[in-house]
Amino acid sequence: MIVRLNTDLAAGILGLAFAAILWLPREELGRLSIIFPRAMIIITVLLALTLVIKAFVKPAERQVEIEGSPLRLIIAIAVLFAWWYAIGILGFLLATAIAFFGFTWFLARIETPVSARRLAMWVPIMALLIGVFYLAFTEILSVRLPTGSLWS
Repeated sequence: MIVRLNTDLAAGILGLAFAAILWLPREELGRLSIIFPRAMIIITVLLALTLVIKAFVKPAERQVEIEGSPLRLIIAIAVLFAWWYAIGILGFLLATAIAFFGFTWFLARIETPVSARRLAMWVPIMALLIGVFYLAFTEILSVRLPTGSLWS
C-alpha cells in the first residue's frame, strides 16, 4: 500500500502521543528516580514539536510504501503497549515472558502454522533472552525492575 504522507507531521504527532502516554503517572517514584525518564520525555516532546513546526513551515510530503499487512502492524503496536502496561501489573519477568512468547508465535504463524514442538523449542531461547535482559538491567545497570502490583 502506498500512502502520500507528510512524514514530519506524522512523526511529530506520534512522538507527542507517545510522550503523553509515558507522562501519565503509573506509580510513585523517588525524585531522583524520575529525573532521567522525565528528561527523556521532555526531549521527545521538544523533538516532536520541532517536527510538527517543520511540517507546516517546510512541508515534505513523501510517498510511503507500507509492506505487509497494516492490521499486523497495528496488532504489533498494540501488543507492545499492552506489554508495557502489563509490566506494572504482572512484573517484568512474567509480562515479558508472555509478551515474547505471544509475539514470537504471532510473527511465526504468518509464514506457516506453528506446531507444539516448534513452540517448545522456543521456550529455552526466550528464557535465555529474558534472563540476559534481566541480568543486564539488575546486575550490570543496577536498575530495579517492577515486580508488579499483582504480587504486592
